[in-house]
Amino acid sequence: MRTRIIEKEEADRFDEFLAQTAYGDMLQTFSWGEIKRPDWEPVRAAVENDDGEIKAVMSILLRRIPLINRTIAYVPRGPVLANPNDLELFNFTLQTLTTLARERGAILIKIDPAIPEGVFPPQYLQENGFHITGLDHEFGGTQPRYTFRLPLGGTTADVFARFSKKMRYKINYGPKNGLQFRSGDETSIEDFFKALSQTGERNDIMTRSPAYFQKVYDHLKTKDRILLLTGYIEEEPVISSITFCLGKKAWAVYGGQTNKHRKLYTYHAMNWERIQWAHSKGADWFDFYGVPGEVDEDHPLYGLYHFKKSFGGDYVTFVGEWDKPLSPTLYWLWETGLPRYRSLVHRLLRRG
Repeated sequence: MRTRIIEKEEADRFDEFLAQTAYGDMLQTFSWGEIKRPDWEPVRAAVENDDGEIKAVMSILLRRIPLINRTIAYVPRGPVLANPNDLELFNFTLQTLTTLARERGAILIKIDPAIPEGVFPPQYLQENGFHITGLDHEFGGTQPRYTFRLPLGGTTADVFARFSKKMRYKINYGPKNGLQFRSGDETSIEDFFKALSQTGERNDIMTRSPAYFQKVYDHLKTKDRILLLTGYIEEEPVISSITFCLGKKAWAVYGGQTNKHRKLYTYHAMNWERIQWAHSKGADWFDFYGVPGEVDEDHPLYGLYHFKKSFGGDYVTFVGEWDKPLSPTLYWLWETGLPRYRSLVHRLLRRG
């Protein structure tokens, strides 16, 4: 096996591996690294066999730490392996990642592969110097550790028929009462942000700027990997979302609802529009993108959990977020002496 740094000329080959691999994720694509500039510096690498076939990839995001001229290395939803059960490939990939991070002055490596629990034993990571973290986060890490995924087998009529009678009623309620959807360039990031920002204000959640979401949309629409969708009532935007699709996978990454017309079940109708789009793209499943674990009615985020569960998807737990300290002293400072900066970076990561 050998490792090669991947430059722009091979971006399509890099992303095609992610699209065709079961655990490939949008946050590992070449395009996503470009979106994260200039706050993060992306480095992409591929592990190839002797025949030049890609067996693993990693898109490493580097962020410089003020004053000490060192970096943190974050591999969002990666690294991605064709076969995580191949121990030789697994070890070689993590050793390569460690070398690349050290060469770029990283004090730590943070990974959170989009691999469900049980696919490989945790000791694979522990034996390579990683320890689990993120357990104090409501969603289990920087990226959600827990989610619901709706299988999209059969026709859209089949998918719809598998919903409960109550869910089908709620999906149809908004459109029967004046809700109309527009997508792509028929809507706008401006209208999307109106809905998202009001949701953020209601729930005391920080949101990115409109310019950031415009950048996401502009980059990903050239690859036909994004759905910008807005629901209107009497020409007023009341619900909006951004959905990703890569290969046979789709994710409901961003969404928001204005303070008006919330009793019309507009979010149910919007999710059905997103699911139909994912189905049309050939996706095998639709990921509702994050819940706070399996919680009961006393939990403050039970409403979010119950809403996503009500669509009937499969509950999925990923292997979680893992850190590898490369400088014990500086890692200790990162964990204990730089709480404000560390908190800022975590918020930036969590917001996309």
